[in-house]
Amino acid sequence: MTRISKMLFAVVASATVAVLAIIELQPSMAQAPAASGVVALTGARIIDGTGRAPIQQGTVIINKGVIEAVGAPAAVKIPNGAARVDLSGKTIIPGLINAHAHLNFDQATKRSVRDDLILRLKTYANYGVTSNVSLGSRPVDELEGLKLRDEQTHITLDRARLYTGGINAVGKTPEEARKSVDRLADLKVDVIKYHINGTPNDMTPDIYGALVDESKKKGLRTFVHIFYTKDAKSAVDKGTDVLAHSIRDKDVDPEFAAELKRKNIGYIPTLTRDLSVFVYETRPAFFDEPFFKRGITLYGSEVEVLINPANQQKVRSDKQAQAIKPALQQANRNLRILSDAGVPIAMGTDSGAEGNPGRWQGYFEHLEMEMMVKAGMTPMQVIVASTGGAARVTKVDPKIGTIEPGKWADLLVLNANPLDDIRNTRQIHSVWVGGNRVTGGN
Repeated sequence: MTRISKMLFAVVASATVAVLAIIELQPSMAQAPAASGVVALTGARIIDGTGRAPIQQGTVIINKGVIEAVGAPAAVKIPNGAARVDLSGKTIIPGLINAHAHLNFDQATKRSVRDDLILRLKTYANYGVTSNVSLGSRPVDELEGLKLRDEQTHITLDRARLYTGGINAVGKTPEEARKSVDRLADLKVDVIKYHINGTPNDMTPDIYGALVDESKKKGLRTFVHIFYTKDAKSAVDKGTDVLAHSIRDKDVDPEFAAELKRKNIGYIPTLTRDLSVFVYETRPAFFDEPFFKRGITLYGSEVEVLINPANQQKVRSDKQAQAIKPALQQANRNLRILSDAGVPIAMGTDSGAEGNPGRWQGYFEHLEMEMMVKAGMTPMQVIVASTGGAARVTKVDPKIGTIEPGKWADLLVLNANPLDDIRNTRQIHSVWVGGNRVTGGN
């Protein structure tokens, strides 16, 4: 084959992958019963997101986008006229919840802010991530994100759900911190996020204490960005509800682990966040995975940046990037310690964070689950942390997270059992959001 022919072949192949990815992001409406009708999913193994034993050959009844009944065949009566979907041999789990996401508009794109954010939500849904809690926006993203959030309860969704904290709360004095929370509360955000970076520029404890106190008065849960044990302890002492990253400086001591459990403090490890800091020192193997390429429509421009040899050399030479390698090992140890201690764990990735290319929206959630298992959690524990557990930690919507009556019919149907291998969450048959099949086959 000539050099020109090889180049032409490569261009055609790349274009074909991009077209296929675009097609994958479109809803499979030809096969999807209307969300206003009654649908019966039958014959599948059901892992409901609570940690209970799976239901074998179970049935799920969906009515107007909400789960009406779920159980063994003998326990569930299928209504007359229901559209039946035979899922024999499949496994149904709740749609995945990313408890630490970001939804930021790409300012380099020609798409509108709304269209770009919707593409990102559709990419999440294409990977079975049906809900995202965005912990940090810019002004350009904040209001449009809130509009998308407000729409999702009264339209037929073809994208993932969004819950958002808007712009992170800040302040140089306790009074400023309270005003920052008040502004966000007036916008009706879902949660409050703030930072303790372990630097001299951090808010002092009296300032973030006021921030947390004001959030509680407004009925809003607080999430904190931390790295160090001392900052995590101080944040918890001030009443913070969720640690939004791993503790990465040393092992969590038994007393603090017990305190986190006693106070029901949520813990989001974000292992892939740390992986993304150094993994692009070379070309990662996952760039060639077909499952990764499901998102190539969104991922393409970032991949081109990250495979550039100059960028790879920059990562290899960056002392801070290299220092994250042992920090990630520490994060793995602490996840095992805290999970074994019974601390509430929620899956989160920090995917989509502004100015941090390579935190893949959709793909990283599955890689995060794989890493959580490698850190010492069982597949069932990780599934719960990624569904019902994440819903309990975030408390953004009582209707997400589990396959139970009264919950949104946000479902991930798999061709293989994730309890046998957590990587089987990648064997996606179909994805349903509010009873609407947004992607998948027969």
